Order: sequence, then C-alpha cells, then structure tokens
Amino acid sequence: MIGTSIARSVEAEIFSFDDSQLARFVAAHGSYAIKFVQSRWASTYEVPGQLKISETPALTWGTATYVTPLAFPLSSALYGRIGLVTDYDASDWRVFDATTPYGRRAYVRWARAQPIYADLLLSVHSTQANHVLRNQFREDFRIDCVLFNPDQEAESHTDRVHHVWMAVTDWAADATIETAMSQRLRNARFTVLLDEDFRLQDQGLPIQVAERQIERVTERLHRRNPNSPANVSHVRGDPNLPQTIAGIYRGGGYLHVYIEP
Repeated sequence: MIGTSIARSVEAEIFSFDDSQLARFVAAHGSYAIKFVQSRWASTYEVPGQLKISETPALTWGTATYVTPLAFPLSSALYGRIGLVTDYDASDWRVFDATTPYGRRAYVRWARAQPIYADLLLSVHSTQANHVLRNQFREDFRIDCVLFNPDQEAESHTDRVHHVWMAVTDWAADATIETAMSQRLRNARFTVLLDEDFRLQDQGLPIQVAERQIERVTERLHRRNPNSPANVSHVRGDPNLPQTIAGIYRGGGYLHVYIEP
C-alpha cells in the first residue's frame, strides 16, 4: 500500500496519448518508431516482423520494447547498425513522462515507499530489485509507455538532455507485462543501414574469415528497391531526416548512411 498523495503524484504524470509529449512527435513525424540492432538481424527483418520484448534486468524501465520516436532517428545508433522502423497505434495508451523532474520525482517517491526499496541500498541484488520495482510500477499504474531521456549515448548522435526514448509495454491476458514478441510494434522492417560491420567470433572463438553481416540482404533489397545513400555528416541534424526515413519505410527500400572516406 502507498499513500494517497504518492499515488496522486504518479497519476498526475500519466497522460492520455492526446495530451502526451508523444502525440507531438507523432503529429510532427508520423506514428513511427525506430530501433537499432546488431547487423545479424538484417535478414530477419527484410520483411516486416515483431520486435522482441527486452527483459534482462539491466534496463532503464524494466521489461519492455525499447524504441525511439522517429523525431530522433539516429539517437539509439550505439546499439547496432541496422535501423528497424515500425509503425504503431498509441491512440489508447497511458503515457508516463519521465523526461520531466516531476515525473522522475513521482517515481522516486513511489519506489521509496516499497518494501523492496531497501534492497537497492543494502544488498548486492540492487539490479534485480530495480527491475522488479520498475515492472511493478508500470503494472500498478497500467502504464503503456514510458518516455525518458537517454541514459546512454552514441557520440555525435545522442543528446541526453533533449532526445526522448520510449519503453513500450505489451500486456499479457492476466494484466502482467508480456515477455515474448511485441504485438504493439509488429511491423518492424530493416530501413536504415549505418555503414557496415562484421561477425568476429563464433561460439566465443575468433574466426579466420569474417563474413559481412549485411551484404546478402542489401544486395537482394537493392535489386528490388535501390537504396538511398546519404553521407552521415549531411544527415546528422537534418530536420527532414525523419520524413525521409518514413517515406523509405513505406516504399520498401532502405537508407544507407555511410561515412565518407
């Protein structure tokens, strides 16, 4: 049980979609999100598919599907070179805004009132305790999406103060958080390629010849829909990049953001 004032402070930072910051991003750039992943997933998402719900304990807001509004198209590039773009429908979502000091303060007040809070300070299990708290918080208040500022960054791509990321909840039939594949983010397709990389190990051992991770799928896609190359120095900070990516996603091609030699 928590005090009425704590519950009210949390509810005050939960918005309907229409009243949320997310609605402004959608109005400006469309109802699209982007997630960067490792190159080995390029061929899996050659055709639209569901994103995997992340459930490891060391996550900012617990078990969720982590994506970025297309308003910040390269913000999460540190997680891989393949940008998966998906559309989504947030019209009935409850959105908790942790980008404001009021939202963060409301969560901290709630967390401090939980019996497990002491484990954050007095045990070696702080990571797991945080994970449990974050999931419980979202379940207790039926939060469909958390908006938060990045707590990791890619040099030149991520602005930890002004960029916004999303943790999207999928609900199981028993009103707990789903852990399999996202039904809410289910049309993800390989849409952005940031240069190139290689698989360097196999079962933990170095391999002698490193195959390119993306080459085959990009060759297939190029035959059907030629890619649109762009120099990273030109697109970084380009206010039209979200619209460009959304158009390429709808058209079935991909944008190759390269680093000019």
